[in-house]
Amino acid sequence: MRQTLNFKIYQDLYNKIRSHFYKPGEQLPTESALAERYNTSLSPIRQALGKLESEQLIIRMPGKGTFVSSSLPWENMLLMSGFGVHFIDKKVDSDSVHCQTLKCCKKAMDEQQCSVFKTDPAKLFTYVARVRYVDGKPLFFLNHYFEKPEPEEVIAAGEIKSIRSFLSKHGLKTAYVQERVKAVAADKELGNLFSVPFGFPLLKIVRKELNENYEPIIFGEYYVNSDVWDYRVQYSAGEL
Repeated sequence: MRQTLNFKIYQDLYNKIRSHFYKPGEQLPTESALAERYNTSLSPIRQALGKLESEQLIIRMPGKGTFVSSSLPWENMLLMSGFGVHFIDKKVDSDSVHCQTLKCCKKAMDEQQCSVFKTDPAKLFTYVARVRYVDGKPLFFLNHYFEKPEPEEVIAAGEIKSIRSFLSKHGLKTAYVQERVKAVAADKELGNLFSVPFGFPLLKIVRKELNENYEPIIFGEYYVNSDVWDYRVQYSAGEL
């Protein structure tokens, strides 16, 4: 089904808010500026903003402008990735998303991971392995490495639905993301996690997150059953 222009604008602004391109409390461009950016009239802009306002993502203040809400209802959901759009299309709410922590400890990266993250092979990181379930189905096997907090604090936090949201509260603010995607065959461990046969095709995403100084702060390696959710990327003209 073809998407309307106002929905495409809504989706682009939604993604920018979710990824903290527009941060909580930040003022959005004016309606006229947005109309110029998206090369359209004011009507689709107002419809898109109206939808964002109805979802409590923005606050429109007459005479002052439009601002990103300080408290976002999807804070614990999957943030910006190649699968984030599914949360929009399928109207997935946070109650449908659950994460199980399988392991949390101090661990060094392997040689290939070190080459991506540009780190010392002897350096120990906090390592967390989780399975993310959506509507009771295991869709993601997530592995993350970061310097802080320590494993004990991660374990004490209980269920962590969004590692980025959790780590941002500990001073790790993501400004840039780099991802590599490739197809892999499920081994015995992955087959058991996803309840799929040996050799079943999965997507493997290697993800490096960097702060505003372009310093690597979070390394992620995760596997996805893309037979259920496919990988999608959307760009706006201003980002190309």
